[in-house]
Amino acid sequence: MQHGCGGLICFCRTATHQISCHLLPQCPFFSYMQLVTGIRAQQQQAEVCQNIIKWCKAEKRTFLRQRVEAKLAFILYEQKKYSDALTLVDDLLVELKKLDDKQLLVETHLVESKIHHGLRGVAKAKAALTASRTCANAIYVAPTLQSTIDSMSGTLHCEEGDYNTAHSYFLEAFEQLDQMDDRERAIKALKYMMLCRILDSLTKALKLSAAGGVGAKSDRSDVDLSGMISGKQGVKYAGKDIEAMSAIAAAASRRSLKEFESVIDQYSAQLQEDVLIKHHLGILSEQLLESNLIRIIEPYSCVEISHVASLIEMPQPTVEKKLSQMILDGKFQGILDQGKGQLIVYEEGEKDAVIEKGLQVISNMDNVVSSLFDRAGALTVMMS
Repeated sequence: MQHGCGGLICFCRTATHQISCHLLPQCPFFSYMQLVTGIRAQQQQAEVCQNIIKWCKAEKRTFLRQRVEAKLAFILYEQKKYSDALTLVDDLLVELKKLDDKQLLVETHLVESKIHHGLRGVAKAKAALTASRTCANAIYVAPTLQSTIDSMSGTLHCEEGDYNTAHSYFLEAFEQLDQMDDRERAIKALKYMMLCRILDSLTKALKLSAAGGVGAKSDRSDVDLSGMISGKQGVKYAGKDIEAMSAIAAAASRRSLKEFESVIDQYSAQLQEDVLIKHHLGILSEQLLESNLIRIIEPYSCVEISHVASLIEMPQPTVEKKLSQMILDGKFQGILDQGKGQLIVYEEGEKDAVIEKGLQVISNMDNVVSSLFDRAGALTVMMS
């Protein structure tokens, strides 16, 4: 493969001397990059792109170099080399903004948004996506690219906890990909739709939070996750990926942490390789653990930690550490008696409205006095 790649590059270097600039994107470089797939092929794609960029700089083929650099940035993103990809994108965007190449700006800003999302910078990812959408409004956008923009929009709304809006974006992307018979990307969009339904149902029924910051008490033992996908979708795209998400939904609806973790282990290839799904399933696992612990300790005022660990079927040190964290986070009132190996739970008292109002008055008075002090200082300066 390496000899074939080298031969192709040499052939194209010779042939492109007789090809006009506007026809260069159709040359065999790009055909070759579309054919190779997989982890090893991604490395070969990166090497091919780097060789082409060097040749373009030597031959002063600016437009071709910019397009290949955009392709290289996307390959580096897929290889999870976020720092290298971001550096390349930043330099490329400076050039593209001067040329006002809308089409390539849309694609490059979209790659930038994906890179920031991979780095967990949601605010910067959202800003890059907004820039991509702004450029897209001025030109015709192909359905393939539009589905990618919709999918990225859904991803960012999902990160912010707006699952209904995220589901709508993923549905738009899925319908476009389904019409184009792009099975691989359509399955991915369908998985995201199912993830949004799971997270939305759990948020409403178990009072769970997208950020993992609220309590987990609930009177409902089951979560309604019926009708996540239609029968037609389930039949057409049936496979390991849909089975994995259905199994996650079943485990979450029963609030079974053990079943949830076993599903993740069983379908690790389908659930752990995607950044969005892996992140939210990690948060969901922590929240299900909190929900189960609170449900176990609710009837008790004093309970042995070993008993809680045996009921939840987890190691005692792990349970003890989690209970300590939950107490510090204010998930429930209590203390850990490590000498006796017990958890002492206090009843939640009603909040004293008088104290809260008093603290608010003191805070307001502090603001007034600080303002008067600043004005007095300003007058002193003026008088002197």
